Amino acid sequence: MRKIQRDLIAHVGGEPSAAQRILIEQAAQLRLHIALMDKRTAEGRELSERDARQYLAWANSLSKLLRHLGLKGVAARPRSLADHIAERNGAAV
Repeated sequence: MRKIQRDLIAHVGGEPSAAQRILIEQAAQLRLHIALMDKRTAEGRELSERDARQYLAWANSLSKLLRHLGLKGVAARPRSLADHIAERNGAAV
């Protein structure tokens, strides 16, 4: 779950707003629940009708949250003049 949160924080540029942080936490929770159900089915255990409906509801909710966060993510930060100078002088960027 923490990896999903880290990945989504990076996806929005590394500095999520308060609203984005809430969406990220909810998305990570939903992804965990979905993954647990995926594991059950991978083990050959069938989902009940109720579980199947719950799975679809969670998957749809996760999809909506991800759309709110943006599917493309934030573009990489442009290099600053200081970055170029540091690189030219052989310093770590």
